[in-house]
Amino acid sequence: MPKNHTISKFTAKLLVRLFILLLAAAIAPMFIDNEIAAKMETTYVYIENKWVFIFPLILFLSFLTLLVLTGRAKHEKTDLNWMLSLNTLLLIVYIILLFVRLYPLIYK
Repeated sequence: MPKNHTISKFTAKLLVRLFILLLAAAIAPMFIDNEIAAKMETTYVYIENKWVFIFPLILFLSFLTLLVLTGRAKHEKTDLNWMLSLNTLLLIVYIILLFVRLYPLIYK
């Protein structure tokens, strides 16, 4: 087994697990703390241009597609592993930037 394949397999699995943990950490306070859940119900974000959602949606749908394809191939295809890794890394950056932007609104 080539070294690049082993690295791509490890990276893909690591980033997917990190993304899932990040999502769980972002959602958990709403279920744990009633005060935060109440603030979430009264926090409104107005977005003028609805097209700003198209690119995150495409990114997330491509993540799901690559996750299914990589899972079917059992992480044996190096190219799929690297594409899933890049896509997941972009999603992680997007979630972090979104959280940084919404943090002052929720936890004020």
